[in-house]
Amino acid sequence: MKKLFLLGLAAFLLMLPNLSSAQNSVEDYLRSMIEGAYGEDYVKGYMQPFANTLGLSLGSAIYHRGYSKTFPRFDVGVSAVYIPIPDEDKTFTSPYSALQGDVPTVFGSDSPNLQGAIPGINQDKFLLPVLQANIGLIANFEATVRFVTTDLDQVGKLTIYGGALKYELSGLIPIPLFPIDFGIQAGYHKFMLGNIIDAGTFSMNFQASASVPLFPVDVYGGIGFDNSSMTIKSAEIVPGTTLGDVTLDADTKVHFNVGASFTFLFLNAHVDYNIGKYRYFGGGVMFVL
Repeated sequence: MKKLFLLGLAAFLLMLPNLSSAQNSVEDYLRSMIEGAYGEDYVKGYMQPFANTLGLSLGSAIYHRGYSKTFPRFDVGVSAVYIPIPDEDKTFTSPYSALQGDVPTVFGSDSPNLQGAIPGINQDKFLLPVLQANIGLIANFEATVRFVTTDLDQVGKLTIYGGALKYELSGLIPIPLFPIDFGIQAGYHKFMLGNIIDAGTFSMNFQASASVPLFPVDVYGGIGFDNSSMTIKSAEIVPGTTLGDVTLDADTKVHFNVGASFTFLFLNAHVDYNIGKYRYFGGGVMFVL
């Protein structure tokens, strides 16, 4: 089972956005902006879609049911978020006086039309996988821990870690045999890309689920709130630069989701559709006990 999880995680990691390659990494492009004195506003416009997708990803695909696991039951597996990048987030209007017009964001074209514009990494998607474990506690509480780490050429180590605490509300509803389970959850996640990017996301959500009669299927949904920011450490990219750290707040506050969860013996698979800043998907495969 451990080998299965590691193989699944490796497959997901192969689909990560091209944050780094032998010739053109995000760090290289940020270095060009800083050394060329493009200014803080250009850096923000270029990286804002990355902050948005990252903020959504860290706060999503974290649950697939409204009830809490009971001690000592648990789930462990891989969860992931897949976000198609809309065309409007592949360009922005240049604030740099020497460049007039639309230029690529980090996800935009790697062959800009305007001479002097910083290229993007030419991505249509953002996929972020993590290892996840849900652990039943006492008194209707459930804990979640998440982690992933991998080395990226030139940039360094990508590390994500975080966790959440969930409380089941179903027992507070004074209706016998009420068919829907409810829960609330709060969590925090950190994202670090080498020494150049540091991000964090605080998320809260209200979730509900119901079983489908005669089938091992639950339907679930919820509403979530995310507060996320990302800091680009300019001095780590270009030592001695006068440009300080550049901090961006993700433009992602509220999102909704609806999904289905299938459980057979000790295996669970779930997928959900999310509506917020973007339309995107979450899901996972878990070993359950």
